[in-house]
Amino acid sequence: MELREYLFSDIRNSKWDFRIISKQEGIFSGVNKLKELADKLQVEIVNILSEGEEIQSGDCVFSGTGNAEQIIQAEEMFLGAIGKTSGVATAAHKFKEKAGKGINIVCGGWKKIPGEVRKDIRQSIASGGIGIRITNKPFIYLDKNYVRLLGSVKEAVEKARKYDDTRIVVVQLRGEIEPITYEAVQAVNAGSGILMVDTGNISDLKSVVNLLKEHGWYKNVKIAYAGGVAFKDIQVIKSFGAHIVDVGRAIIDAPMLDFSLDVVKNIKG
Repeated sequence: MELREYLFSDIRNSKWDFRIISKQEGIFSGVNKLKELADKLQVEIVNILSEGEEIQSGDCVFSGTGNAEQIIQAEEMFLGAIGKTSGVATAAHKFKEKAGKGINIVCGGWKKIPGEVRKDIRQSIASGGIGIRITNKPFIYLDKNYVRLLGSVKEAVEKARKYDDTRIVVVQLRGEIEPITYEAVQAVNAGSGILMVDTGNISDLKSVVNLLKEHGWYKNVKIAYAGGVAFKDIQVIKSFGAHIVDVGRAIIDAPMLDFSLDVVKNIKG
């Protein structure tokens, strides 16, 4: 006889109410996974908060009913389904609040994480209120390797435009082949609609913004910025004129939100 089987032998037919309590304020995320696990364990769901809901310390995010074995397994499985995703959603929300109006915060870092958790993290980013893509409009994204393979920013953008001139062409500017301001000129002249300054160097952002303003392009061409962006950087980036900020690790690597699963009372047996 296994340990749990022995410990629970006299209460096998009993059931208890239990609940999951948030120990921090933040954004609740991971609802779909939580429902899947509850169904797998055949736990009865009494109540569960909605995806993306704001929570405070002490809030009950989930309540259910189960037997002793189900509750112990739930504690092992349920908290992991919501801790990390709620942490990511909370970080995304904080970045959005810090940025305020006039600038869009996005996080495309979910593409770099393991496939088995990618869907959940992508949902948590969206639940935090920010974009999972650089734009919601149809677009073609040309990263540094497309530019390297095709020879230049100009050639890469022109090739993409020939393929489909109805989609916005987004091109990553790194200043590797030519100075970044020259790459920006090439990109705009070739028809790019969003320039991604992905160097992590704020002076590069300033140079490209000034260039677009000097040529009268700033109103029609969006400038995105990325590269090790931290929470403290947002206001500076905004003041320098970026339209879009792509935050990666600062959101993806956010700490878990802390939850506790507790047995409330015996209801049968």
